[in-house]
Amino acid sequence: MIYHNIKEKAFVFSLIATTQKYSYAQGSKVFNKTSSYKFKRFLDVKYKPNTLLRDCIETFVKNNPKFDWSKGSLIVDDTVIEKPYAKKIECSYWTYSSKNNGFVHGINLTVLIWTDGKLVIPIKSMIYTKDANGEPNQTKNDFAYEALKYAKRLGINPKDVLFDSKFSSSKILNLIYNNDWKYCGQLPCSRNFNGQQLKERRFQPTPQKGNLKGVGHVVYVSKHKGRYYVTNATETYVTREQIVKEYRKRWAIEVMFRELKQCCHLQDCQSLKTSQQRRYVDLCLKAHTQLQEIKNKNGGSIYAAKTWFLTNQMQVKYNGDKLLNGFAA
Repeated sequence: MIYHNIKEKAFVFSLIATTQKYSYAQGSKVFNKTSSYKFKRFLDVKYKPNTLLRDCIETFVKNNPKFDWSKGSLIVDDTVIEKPYAKKIECSYWTYSSKNNGFVHGINLTVLIWTDGKLVIPIKSMIYTKDANGEPNQTKNDFAYEALKYAKRLGINPKDVLFDSKFSSSKILNLIYNNDWKYCGQLPCSRNFNGQQLKERRFQPTPQKGNLKGVGHVVYVSKHKGRYYVTNATETYVTREQIVKEYRKRWAIEVMFRELKQCCHLQDCQSLKTSQQRRYVDLCLKAHTQLQEIKNKNGGSIYAAKTWFLTNQMQVKYNGDKLLNGFAA
């Protein structure tokens, strides 16, 4: 794993090594002669957003000379970092949570990842914020649009792009098509297809070919268990089962969110500033990438990788100022 400095490496390792609820004090206990204030001060330092995630990308490409972006999918989705008792955090708002089937107070995080089912590489992340007038500085769809353009600039050419109905705007669908990428996602029932709302149409077991309002290319639309699916893979005939099977690969990002919360303490940062929360999120994503490296070496799951790290790497405490002499670089 690529690290810019010793402090960054120490913070990431403290996220992995801490088994209790994370705090600066708990993180400092991982090392000898390191104060909790050093961890707090590290988050205060200005940095360019998503710099840490570029390191994750470079690490995977460097460690895998035959790495092929076309064998995996780009997936965009969001999650709520619940903060029910921390309402003074700048970027925390009342937001809808599908897990709780209602509104909760927390931070809304949106992430674009690449995955082939085994590796998960974070590409770009965004924390939802508002301006002084209560308007969003950047909507989720705006972020998804910019993130996909960013992925194209990085030279990523995925097998397809997967998303749920929140990210199915015409602007995004047209961008994906213009990038010569395939996509598979869900549509809201109010979407206009062939001049009629989806909820007003009758669907057969086979996908229907046609046009979505505002989308400049032909798509297949299919209905399965009350949900509507769309793909631009129209060169050859695809069945409803094939569309749904491809869409279900999107579950990889839900698994990543769960692992971030359970193994990397995604929900534990109590810093009040948005800049600190952003950096903390990217450090959690980097910690998850570090655990993946261990997982790929030893096999098993992310949870097994964390156990291995605690057992084999943290038996002896190290001086946090001269970080982890016995650790692999």
